[in-house]
Amino acid sequence: MKKNIYNILSLSGGKDSSALAFFIKNNMPELHKNIEYVFADTEHEIPETYEYLNKIEVFTGKTITRLKPYKSFDDLLIATNFLPSHSHRWCTILLKTQTFRHYIQSKFKQDGEEGIVNLYIGIRADERDRAKASGQDNLINEKFPFIEYNINKQDVEDLLINEGIGYPDYYKWRKRSGCYFCFYQSCMDWLNLYENHPDLYKKAMEYEYTDCDKIKSGRMGFNMKYSLKDMIKPENIKKIKEDYKKLQDKRKEQHKAKINNNLFQDFIDEDDFGSQNLCKFCHL
Repeated sequence: MKKNIYNILSLSGGKDSSALAFFIKNNMPELHKNIEYVFADTEHEIPETYEYLNKIEVFTGKTITRLKPYKSFDDLLIATNFLPSHSHRWCTILLKTQTFRHYIQSKFKQDGEEGIVNLYIGIRADERDRAKASGQDNLINEKFPFIEYNINKQDVEDLLINEGIGYPDYYKWRKRSGCYFCFYQSCMDWLNLYENHPDLYKKAMEYEYTDCDKIKSGRMGFNMKYSLKDMIKPENIKKIKEDYKKLQDKRKEQHKAKINNNLFQDFIDEDDFGSQNLCKFCHL
């Protein structure tokens, strides 16, 4: 039996998946006509992500399908009884991956026929190792146009600038897209969240708690070094900023980074450090 084929671009609100949308629009017109943009919304994204998604719709002329999780983060937190972490990354699976798969399966059920999804992912040629680690299955066929066409980070930057849309505004203070309480954030990211969106920092802080009967360490938190309450103490803010500057200077020297007047450059350059384990749904 012939299978229905669905073409889907997974958008995260990040620079790479967004650039892929424009690359397809400009270089693959037939695919552009028959591709659906999908964003798996955790309902805890930073405001700049939602704003950028709205701009993508205007610039591409395509509506983005925005998927809501089948259970909220708060309900899942009650069920799991612990915050997501590097070793227990349930947020990615339950809020994004499963939400996306449920959406695909519902399309097949609605059509009443078997199908397969060509999922277009914005992994660049200069980070192709991330694609190798990606699993294939009989439902989703992953496609990597940037690797096929040898598109690297500089090409992505040029593409977004030439389109006139530029980078998402969060790159002024943050390295990646994703939830405002993402545990992948560095201490400096957390401080920047505190300075740019103190209301969201406060919400994240409310998720952390101390309960020695439930948590052996006495604290369940997003950051391994500090509780969010302690992180914003003046002495810790000072130390985090000093350590960040030292690390930034070291990286610039090691990689001989070419720093120009681009407002986003410092954070964009850092985006590639430690990116191998990041979720394709959250951070591309």
